Amino acid sequence: MDRLVRQLSFFAPAAVMSAWATVMFNLIVTGHINRLLSPMFRPYVFVAATLLLVLSVLYLLLYQPDEQPAPAFAPTGRLRQLGRWLVLLVPIVAASVLSPTALSDTTMMNRQLSSTAGAIPMPTWNSTSQANADSLLTADPNQPVPVEVTDLITLSQSPQQMQSFTGRKVRTVGLLMDGKLVRWIMWCCAADAQPVSVELGGNVTGNWSNTQWLEVIGTAEFPSTLGRVAPRIDVESIKPTQEPDEPYLSP
Repeated sequence: MDRLVRQLSFFAPAAVMSAWATVMFNLIVTGHINRLLSPMFRPYVFVAATLLLVLSVLYLLLYQPDEQPAPAFAPTGRLRQLGRWLVLLVPIVAASVLSPTALSDTTMMNRQLSSTAGAIPMPTWNSTSQANADSLLTADPNQPVPVEVTDLITLSQSPQQMQSFTGRKVRTVGLLMDGKLVRWIMWCCAADAQPVSVELGGNVTGNWSNTQWLEVIGTAEFPSTLGRVAPRIDVESIKPTQEPDEPYLSP
């Protein structure tokens, strides 16, 4: 029995490292990592998971269990050994199974309170923003232009582009929140994600619930109040839709 206990103790570090690696690979394969990390950081998760597996194998190959009896103060008995394993493995299982699929509406409201009119300051107008605006403006005016919430906010920073885009029919996807269409913008991970939003006007009736994913088609408007432009979509149609492959946007 003592030998079995020592063997279990010996395999514990390798088992924990392998378990963490399995959780990381599971996040990648299932796509759940898209809700936790910005795309630029995801490759590092794959690298870390691979290294953990390699270290687990090296640990088993290079180290051998101590054949000496355990010290008198060391935990003994099956129950106490099980407890040691649970202390190591329960957090891993919890991280994998209990991690949220999306940030809650409470988190959204709390983080919106620190922003202005429900939209945080966006990156300054640059060549990338100009190229994106040009592609939107040259799209077929007879068809709804596919845009992101962040596109409308960025357009509102350029008076010339805003004037050219006013009245264009658009199609966008987002989370409903108190009469606004919201997307989370992520710089690094879910911990720093902030909500950005555009107002919804017109036909917004329906049995919709907060944080429900909706596809909205309507007309882009850029009304100004006290010198501040707040993008708005005057809704023509609205319907439920599935969560995008990338639920969070990057700046």
